[in-house]
Amino acid sequence: MTAPLDTAEQAPSDPNASPSFSAPPSFIANVATVLGGQAGNIGLALLTEICFARLLGPGPRGQISLCLMAIGFGVLLGGLGVDIPIVIWGADRTKQASQWVSTVLVWSMLGCTVAASLWWAIYWRWHPAALRGVTPSLFKVVLISIPVAALFSYLNAFLTGREKFRERAGVGIAENTVGLAGFLALTLLLGRTADSAMWGYFAGIVAGLGLAGFLVRDNLRGIWRAPAVNREIVGGLLTGLRGQLGNVAAFFNYRFDVFIVNYYLDPAQVGLYALGVAISEGLWQIPQATALALFPRTARTPGEDASEFTCLILRHVFAISCLSAAALALASPLAVPLLFGQRFAPSVRVIWLILPGTIMTAMAKVASSHLTGRGKTGRNSVFAGFAVVVTLGLDLLLIPRFGIAGAAVASSVSYVINGALLLIILRKELRASWSAMFVPSRAELLRYKSAWASVLAWSRMRIAQKA
Repeated sequence: MTAPLDTAEQAPSDPNASPSFSAPPSFIANVATVLGGQAGNIGLALLTEICFARLLGPGPRGQISLCLMAIGFGVLLGGLGVDIPIVIWGADRTKQASQWVSTVLVWSMLGCTVAASLWWAIYWRWHPAALRGVTPSLFKVVLISIPVAALFSYLNAFLTGREKFRERAGVGIAENTVGLAGFLALTLLLGRTADSAMWGYFAGIVAGLGLAGFLVRDNLRGIWRAPAVNREIVGGLLTGLRGQLGNVAAFFNYRFDVFIVNYYLDPAQVGLYALGVAISEGLWQIPQATALALFPRTARTPGEDASEFTCLILRHVFAISCLSAAALALASPLAVPLLFGQRFAPSVRVIWLILPGTIMTAMAKVASSHLTGRGKTGRNSVFAGFAVVVTLGLDLLLIPRFGIAGAAVASSVSYVINGALLLIILRKELRASWSAMFVPSRAELLRYKSAWASVLAWSRMRIAQKA
């Protein structure tokens, strides 16, 4: 028998009992809230991509991808995994943020200094061909964006730990809105260049940082206290650092191929490849929302047997991802040239080739969230590191021969390997069968059928009303 979506958060048995305002919101409500925010962010991201494609073209779009990847790596390196313990500590309602916030600030300042120094050395000392297209002005945007984006990620992690997903969604929408508006405004001053897009991006994260800081202002009152060092804080930071090794490896697995494409080809090919990857990763929205809500739930319920619940989530994520992938594969040949222009038609092939890996990564996100919530971050790092080796080997083999199609195949293969390894470990952790993790029950299939029938009936009714 299938369990309810959150057995730990059922309504009180007494119908006259008042709800407890200290109780965390239900899992399904959290997922719905995250998805609602992501829907707005998806719309803004799509509009931004269309503006980039129509106003800039593949070449500047490739430059933007290179800069964003450099910022992403800088945040991962400079963040030192602090967002992981922040979520865990934030999920513990007995803890006050003032107990650890000053320590986190000092730790992050150290990490961001290292990351910014490394970026300066790579760009000005080594001049790698993989950064071809990153101009000195773009270098400056990346340099100042790293610490701002890292701090922004910490505040978002705290909102996640407190399960304030509505506020987190609002912060994301504000960031994307300001970023897009900044880009459009700066095209009048700087022209249709990658600089306009990146300075608009910087304005967006500054706006998001300001709003997030305002939302958590009451929890930042201990920021000027002397940093605390105790066993719990040190243990949390080390747990985050171990987990961050996996995140860095995952970054190389998911993103480093952009630099290899740029090394062998040019920024225009990077732009075509990056668009295809971004569209295929649209399938991760529901799994990402689910994983985001699952992390704090798992962290705050360490004594519960979550096997049946997590298996239920995995089954739904797998079914939805497969259906979404099929729809995307059918729609992309028409939608991509229509929305982004005929110049981006080669991105369709990238979408097709990377979809199998995208589906597996959707499952891996849920698996990784469960394992991280249990504090078991070591396996994530090992598997991600192995996948990096596979990715780099296949990239060096396939990209010179097949271009961006080879990069897509390499990424898809490594995604599948990394996801399969995570799911094998999760299966042992949950003591569940493969069918329990992948195959929806008959009752669940009937609910899908009923939901689809309701959608069709509603559509017919709307059409009849308009007629």
